[in-house]
Amino acid sequence: MTHFPSPQFVTLPSQIARSIADAIMKNEVKPGASLREIPLAEKFGVSRSSVREALRILERDGVVSIRPRHGAKVTELTATEMAEIYQIRAALLGVAFELYAARVNINDLKFLEEKLVKMGAIVASSDDIKALVHADLSASMADFVFQNCGNKKLAALLNQMSLQVARYTLLGLSTEIRRQQSIHNWDKVLDAFRLHDAAQANRVGKKMVNDTLDHALSLL
Repeated sequence: MTHFPSPQFVTLPSQIARSIADAIMKNEVKPGASLREIPLAEKFGVSRSSVREALRILERDGVVSIRPRHGAKVTELTATEMAEIYQIRAALLGVAFELYAARVNINDLKFLEEKLVKMGAIVASSDDIKALVHADLSASMADFVFQNCGNKKLAALLNQMSLQVARYTLLGLSTEIRRQQSIHNWDKVLDAFRLHDAAQANRVGKKMVNDTLDHALSLL
C-alpha cells in the first residue's frame, strides 16, 4: 500500500479512509467522482456507519466534500486553491526541516540516506509507476522528518495536508527531469541536516514544495 504521511490508522474507519485515499492518489478514483456509502460498505465488508466515519475523516483532510442529501465527492482543486495550499505547505515544511536540522543524529541520517539511494535506483515500466514509487519514498522521508522535528502540532498539520496534495504531488513528479530535481533537492536537504544548517534546511524544504507546485500547475 502507498505510504501516506498521516496520523496512525488504528481504527476501522481510518483504515477505510486510507484505502480510499490510496485509490484517489493513484487516480483510480477521479476528482469529482461520487463516493456512495452502500457500494463502499459492500466493497470493504463493513457497516455504512464505518464508511460514513471514513468519509468524514477524508472531508476533514480536504480529500472529499460532503453535502447533505448529495453525498460525498472527491474534491477538485482549482489552480488558485492548489497554489494557496502549497504556499502554506511550503512554509510549514520549511519550519519542520529547520527544527529537525537541530535534532538530527547519525542513525536518522542513515535511514534518510538509504531511502534516497532507493529513490535514485527506481526501475519501472512507466513514468506513472516511477512517479508513484518516487512519491512514496519521498513521502516516507518527509513523514520521518515531521514525526521527529520536535513539534507535534506542526507534524499534525503537515500530515493532514499530505492527503489533500498527494495526487498533485504525483502530477508534479510525472517526468524524469522533475524526479531528478527532487532527488537533487533531497541531496541538498541531507547536506543541510549533516551540517545542522537550519536556515538552509528551511530554504530547500520550501523549494521542494514550490518545484512540485510549479510543475503540477504547468500541466493543469
